[in-house]
Amino acid sequence: MLIISGPVQAKLEPQVSYQQTDYQLCAKQRVTKALFFDVVDVGVYYLNCEQADNVFDSQSKLLRFSYLREVEGTQFTEGADEFLEDNLTDAEKENCLETFKDFNTIYKDVADGDYYDLFVTPGQGINLRLNQSQLAELNQPECALPYLNIWFGSESMDDDFGELQDKLKSLN
Repeated sequence: MLIISGPVQAKLEPQVSYQQTDYQLCAKQRVTKALFFDVVDVGVYYLNCEQADNVFDSQSKLLRFSYLREVEGTQFTEGADEFLEDNLTDAEKENCLETFKDFNTIYKDVADGDYYDLFVTPGQGINLRLNQSQLAELNQPECALPYLNIWFGSESMDDDFGELQDKLKSLN
């Protein structure tokens, strides 16, 4: 028996609350592999979209990755380590790379409908949640923004992240 279902709904709500603060969806992008496989919908949230500049600005932000298919945790870990190695400056590598490698081991397998929230708070650090469950915190303020190089560095894992960054920049 063949069962046909509708498209998976991404969990990119217009607003997300975290620590009694409301974040607004400012830009979103679907990431597709090999032109055929929708993998994840990514949303960038800010406290105020009018003040969003780019993902490396000094404002608090949320990146939500809402998955449309299964992805193994080891794929996250390997990809994150590789792109951090490629994109960090020598000083960032010295200060953050070993911590990032430890942090990246926390990623779990996901299925369609699961989502990761990465809260980035410059001056404090980053917080990683899976489906609203706390997974890890990185309380090294100097490493918060460099972590975003996984997706938005010069060597990006996908051109779709560049498009997301362009959407964010076009807000202002």
